[in-house]
Parts: sequence; C-alpha cells; structure tokens
Amino acid sequence: MNGVCVLGSTGSIGVSTLDVIRLNQDDYTVVALTANRNVERLFDQCVEFKPTYAVLSDEGLAETFRNKIEQTDALD
Repeated sequence: MNGVCVLGSTGSIGVSTLDVIRLNQDDYTVVALTANRNVERLFDQCVEFKPTYAVLSDEGLAETFRNKIEQTDALD
C-alpha cells in the first residue's frame, strides 16, 4: 500500500488525483490532503478518504474547518 499526500486536493488536478486513488484503493491510501480555502470540499474528501492529516493554508478558515471536523462522527 502506497501512502499519498495530495497537495491542492480541492483543485482540478487534486480532484483528478483522488479519482485515480478511488479507482485503485487496494494500491493507495491517502495520508494527507491540503487545500487553500475550500473548506466544504476538503471536509467531504476527509470524510471519504479519512487521511491522517488535513491542512488549510488560510488560517481563519482552518479554525472553521477544525470545528467542523470536531463536530462530525463520520471520521471515527
């Protein structure tokens, strides 16, 4: 199993990369996802792929994201 970090996971290339990983789940696991500002898409990706790490570069939105993550049971 190969661990993958997807930088810019909410952009078009990142989304395409996750599509490939989705089709090859026996070969890859998502270790980390990063995004600039798209809280909702990053959250949805975290629910689906359950990475160990998720990072938003916008500090203000990172707090919003952290609160959203803490309030969900979908990542247990």
